[in-house]
Amino acid sequence: MKQIKGILFDKDGTLMDFYSSWVLVATQLVDRLIEKLEITHCPELKNDLLFSIGLHENEVDPRGFLASGTTQDMYGAFVKVLINVDVSQEKLNGLLDWMTDELFSLIKANRDNLKPTADLPGLLVQLRRHGMKIGIATADDRDSTKFFLDKIGIQSYFDFIGTSDYFEKKPNPSMIQAFCEIANISAEEVAVAGDTVVDLQFARNGSAGLAIGVLSGVSGTSQLSGLADLIIDSVGDIVTENGGLIWQDKEA
Repeated sequence: MKQIKGILFDKDGTLMDFYSSWVLVATQLVDRLIEKLEITHCPELKNDLLFSIGLHENEVDPRGFLASGTTQDMYGAFVKVLINVDVSQEKLNGLLDWMTDELFSLIKANRDNLKPTADLPGLLVQLRRHGMKIGIATADDRDSTKFFLDKIGIQSYFDFIGTSDYFEKKPNPSMIQAFCEIANISAEEVAVAGDTVVDLQFARNGSAGLAIGVLSGVSGTSQLSGLADLIIDSVGDIVTENGGLIWQDKEA
């Protein structure tokens, strides 16, 4: 393995606690959607909409759209359900733009629930001391991503912010390629850290030097073990107690 010179983080479940934010936001979004469309004749509609994006009784499907999909993915899932209950095309027009705006509004309204998975400022300071280039590659949109980074006070540490409204969504490797261009490093010198199979497939598709699975999100060891080079509890474990980097300790 080449020397790792940069690290590309997923956001939700990796840097941001998933369950403290997205489960509530998704539930509120569906409530507002049903209210907007004035649907009163389908008592199971809320559950059907949540299930379509991978949320069932507060349990998140690691392969579902809520865990690793984009706003557009969630929109597509919702539309399939809504068409089945005879919602007209007229009512569906403009729904994607409405969802994008509504999700950002809900993220801001739930700002107190946006919790980091570790001491991120401390972690990023230590990574900088090791000379690391730092980036983020997320299925989320740019405004919501920057809102979280600003709330935690860590946006200035990032050399690259890759979001699905500006790049091809993961596991397409375009965000790895863009990060490498900005950081002036090769893909083999990049570590990717994420909590889903999609994140690790993204690392493999982009020929990243290291794929790190984290257990702070929606996936367990059984889901991540086939694709991850390392599995850790959270990104806080990337820097070890002696100040080294975990992959260096593994090589020693």
